[in-house]
Amino acid sequence: MKYFSNATPEEVGLDKNLTSAIDAMMEKHLADGWVTSESVQIICKDKVVYRSDRGYENYTEKRPLRENSLFRMASMTKPVITVCVMLLVEEGKIDIEDPIEKYMPVFKDMQVAEFDAEGNRIGTHPSPRPITIHDLLSHSNGLLSGMHQDKLECNMEFPPNCVLADKIEHWGNSYLAFDPGTQTDYSWLIAFDVLARLVEMLSGMTIAEFAQKRIFDPLEMTDSTFHPTEEQWNRAVEVCVANGEGKFEPQNWLDKQILWMCPVSYESGAGGLVSSMNDYSRFAHMLCNDGISCGVRIMKEETARMMHTLLLPSHIPGNSEYETWGLGVRVITKTNGKEMPMLPGVFYWSGAYATYFWCDPDRQMVVVFGTNMMGCNVPLHHELQCAVYENIGTLHNDVQ
Repeated sequence: MKYFSNATPEEVGLDKNLTSAIDAMMEKHLADGWVTSESVQIICKDKVVYRSDRGYENYTEKRPLRENSLFRMASMTKPVITVCVMLLVEEGKIDIEDPIEKYMPVFKDMQVAEFDAEGNRIGTHPSPRPITIHDLLSHSNGLLSGMHQDKLECNMEFPPNCVLADKIEHWGNSYLAFDPGTQTDYSWLIAFDVLARLVEMLSGMTIAEFAQKRIFDPLEMTDSTFHPTEEQWNRAVEVCVANGEGKFEPQNWLDKQILWMCPVSYESGAGGLVSSMNDYSRFAHMLCNDGISCGVRIMKEETARMMHTLLLPSHIPGNSEYETWGLGVRVITKTNGKEMPMLPGVFYWSGAYATYFWCDPDRQMVVVFGTNMMGCNVPLHHELQCAVYENIGTLHNDVQ
């Protein structure tokens, strides 16, 4: 397999100041006590033009971050599950407009919760139409979403040795936050765990086995897994919380656990992946490069492009002025200087522990950011966007 070669930013059309701008950003984040570690990799025109790993892999032991350190990817698992689903679409096993009840009858005849102005549930009404696979992929389904998630009667207990199949009946008997397809609101867990279970049912493999066979092995993503080995756990970045005084509190309860509420047996499609910076960059490059990376095709070109096509009405409640959902990713529709520096056509997603990536297909650029911190996503991501797009060089003019 052919891997990426290295180049300077100037060699691909980026500004020569890109490196110093990101270096300064990372040093500031570490000095100001935002993070214990940061890793950034940028691939542009099939070349690595920036890579830096700073801080600690393990803050408690003061063990430095390494090139092969592993991050809990959290919701950056969702684009991986989207690819798994779209591979089934390619094979003709499903259509994205299929109702999920076709495969999981427990989701038939769901009820939608109704709330008063104070947030009290005052009644329910039958869902006017079934939830579709498209609704699940675009967060327009109403499962464990909205402002009043605690009143939707979603059973969030995960007993020892629990697996995806064990939770489907619970969630099919919960209430929806809104009528499917009428608005969009982030379904942080259930939608993508249902999709992962769908892949299992139609493939005869666990979601971990399917992702391994169809994505990780072909792309040689050797450190991407739902079940880290002991050796891999020893390279996992320690999750911390900044205490606001320049010090950090390690979250030791996450030792050898990926998501806070799930046992290791539970392969969460919403957030159960561990991966390295090199691995996830290869995956993101595949998404950006119409389904192919390093000479290996994972998806058809039209399938890959569908993921970042605008498939929701622009006026649907929950969309912002600047972005909307594709399938498993957010897509930028409008730029606005420093407030929204990314350019139209860019698509991205992030994870609860502050991991982040974006793809800029027009400029053939992929940016992946790794850390494992709780509660600091937005400022870090925005500053990285600004550092890159303020130094976009001639790439901006190349696609005008």
